Amino acid sequence: MPRRPRINFENAWHHVINRGAARKRVFDDHWDYDYFLSSVAEASFRTNTEVHAYCLMSNHFHLLIRSREGRLSEFMKFLSGRFTRLRNIRRNEDGPIFKGRFWSSLIESDAYLMQASRYIHLNTVDAGLVRSAEAWPWSSAGFYLGHCQPKAWLTTAELLSIFSPSPEPKDYADYLAEGVDAETLNRYADAM
Repeated sequence: MPRRPRINFENAWHHVINRGAARKRVFDDHWDYDYFLSSVAEASFRTNTEVHAYCLMSNHFHLLIRSREGRLSEFMKFLSGRFTRLRNIRRNEDGPIFKGRFWSSLIESDAYLMQASRYIHLNTVDAGLVRSAEAWPWSSAGFYLGHCQPKAWLTTAELLSIFSPSPEPKDYADYLAEGVDAETLNRYADAM
């Protein structure tokens, strides 16, 4: 049975997830995490894709993006290819790092957009890796909570503006404190 085509169009929002082949580790050290994020930045620039949130775990990653020109697949192809090539060179290995086709969910409402951002930022807390979202250095949570200035390629203002025209980091912190709801957990059960 052929796989269904992705729904993608100009300005489409997506929650993207991919994990290591055979559930193996993708990120082993700071170099892996840093190089992946630099690859995200480069893919964003090359494909006019906005990155609004991210969380990198040892064996998978989450991205919340808006594909300004409807180039989601190009963004992911560049990101995965660049990271895989350089990680393999560094380790003197070959072959795929990721399990294959990435999973993506089209986001069609502000409510779903906020749920996806909360899910992404609480992923490490729910996994028991840290006690607070901002404690994980490979997530955009700290930028949303006002602990540091966002990276140039990370767009935070739009999500924060959903709370109010002049959002405070406390607004987002309160939202995260509510935790991930059952509806959102069920939505992502198939992806994981």
